[in-house]
Amino acid sequence: MANAQGELVFTLNHLIGVGKDGELSCMAGAREVDDAEMRSILSRTAETCRNSVTELQALVGSLGAVPRDRGTMTGTLHRGWMEVMHIIAPHNDDAVLQLCEREEEAARREYRSALTKEMPEEIRSVVLRQYEGMQKHHERIHALRGMQVH
Repeated sequence: MANAQGELVFTLNHLIGVGKDGELSCMAGAREVDDAEMRSILSRTAETCRNSVTELQALVGSLGAVPRDRGTMTGTLHRGWMEVMHIIAPHNDDAVLQLCEREEEAARREYRSALTKEMPEEIRSVVLRQYEGMQKHHERIHALRGMQVH
């Protein structure tokens, strides 16, 4: 039982890191884009990610473990690449959205993987709800990219 709980804590802490990455990437993207609608959508997505992280941290705490409080190394590298792209191609909203969309896709893969693992139903329902919300944000970002002039 202790091993199963340890695996669950590991999975939830990984999703916390992924959520922090999403929050920070969307915040960075919101600062980079010129379009007010895009900025608003990215800001709302960052807020949703922040709320998801807080909820997951509470779940980890309720399991008697220490919740993660930062993103992943991959996310840090991704945000660094976003900054490089902004220097190379400033005012390129499409490039920013493309990078945010990639980050969202990576997060969706991690959530799908987590949902294949054993976990109590009350925790699974939280992870599934967060995944479904992420799907909606991803679709909005993808639609915004489709509206960009290439």
